[in-house]
Amino acid sequence: MCGRYTLYTHEDDLASLFEVITYPLTERYNVAPTQTVPIIVQQASGERVMTPARWGLIPHWVADPKAFKANLFNARAESAAEKPSFRDAMRSRRCIVPATGFYEWRKLDDSKQPYHIQRADGDPFAFAGLWSVNTRGPESIASCTILTVDANRDMEVLHDRMPVILERDSWGRWMDTDEHDPQRLEDLLVPADDGLLGMYPVDRRVGNARIDDAGLVRALE
Repeated sequence: MCGRYTLYTHEDDLASLFEVITYPLTERYNVAPTQTVPIIVQQASGERVMTPARWGLIPHWVADPKAFKANLFNARAESAAEKPSFRDAMRSRRCIVPATGFYEWRKLDDSKQPYHIQRADGDPFAFAGLWSVNTRGPESIASCTILTVDANRDMEVLHDRMPVILERDSWGRWMDTDEHDPQRLEDLLVPADDGLLGMYPVDRRVGNARIDDAGLVRALE
């Protein structure tokens, strides 16, 4: 799963990397579900745009989005195309969720130790995401979820799931608005290559979603 992540890469660097129109971003060191996050979508013209969305997908068909209790911040890639909550988005609203890193907790004998995970090459992550727009409430709500798959060898020491990490040559395919058959994209929904990730233990303060400062990503001695 992926329940917390970081995004402190400057928007100008994201604009260059993803070839996207961006907007000003605040450095984030403890992004949590239900918060507003930037996602990258591709328009029918082929132009990529960064837009804000609630992390925790609210399907477009939900009659009362304010009363919707399910916190769909992750979706299993293996079943998303069949699940009512995700199948429409899998066909027509696929996005990228940019991140600098993400957190996962390692179970110890009597506690859990959080780790910050980054790409070993230092580049930002491009997580495979889905998004939706619900217009049934008093105002439209854009929302998103992050797809997950089985953990690779790097991650399995911490958790049995990990976010789907897209490489640069697959971004266009994933966001292609003309592709409506999720089966043609299944080759992208796989664990990351072994060796892609680096990880280190961090302060347990990250467990509190109200705390968001640079000290959270500092490696413990």
